[in-house]
Amino acid sequence: MIYASVNRTVLDLVPAHARSILDVGCGNGVFGAAVKSRTGGRVTGITFGNDEAQVACFHLDRVVVADLNDFDPRSLGRFDCIVCSHVLEHLLAPEMLLLRLRDCLEESGVLVVALPNVLFWRQRFQFLLGRFRYADGGLMDRTHFRFFDWHTSAQLILEAGFTFEGRIADGAVPLSSWLGRRLAQHVNAAACRLAPGLFGFQFVFRGTANPEKSQAGG
Repeated sequence: MIYASVNRTVLDLVPAHARSILDVGCGNGVFGAAVKSRTGGRVTGITFGNDEAQVACFHLDRVVVADLNDFDPRSLGRFDCIVCSHVLEHLLAPEMLLLRLRDCLEESGVLVVALPNVLFWRQRFQFLLGRFRYADGGLMDRTHFRFFDWHTSAQLILEAGFTFEGRIADGAVPLSSWLGRRLAQHVNAAACRLAPGLFGFQFVFRGTANPEKSQAGG
């Protein structure tokens, strides 16, 4: 399967002044292409699949094919911004990759991470019915090795040696689409602030390397 998506919430957190960007789990490169259009910078992508890489090469400045479970990204150099959008949950030890990525950030560099919320209200309803079913995509994607809630997602990033510049839940309340676009936006934003672990479909973080933590990527 070739991953092709532009996560608008993540895109909005990529600094407009970034000139070198690393897209970890770049899919077919369409997100990276959107980043290039936004920033004018150079984008390096990492993907596991050769099919994705062949397409991504048309969009990105450089594409690396690697298994992120044991790949050391420090060989790629340093970047103004590193994006990990819906990729860490596919890894056996995402904390190890994050530790290594700290060394890839420029001194003022920014890390943007998006993780799915396994306790989103729709999924909670399925659990309540006694259903724990893997699927070919979404929150219960059968290729997910790790599952996160509001607290454990933050813990993952903090323990890897990053601090938050921003942390949001992105999602919606039941039937909010009936409210009209503008009202629904306000209601959903308020709900995600008050109960992020319930109404957030994804958690999106923007942070920097914590200088007080030693870099020990192994």
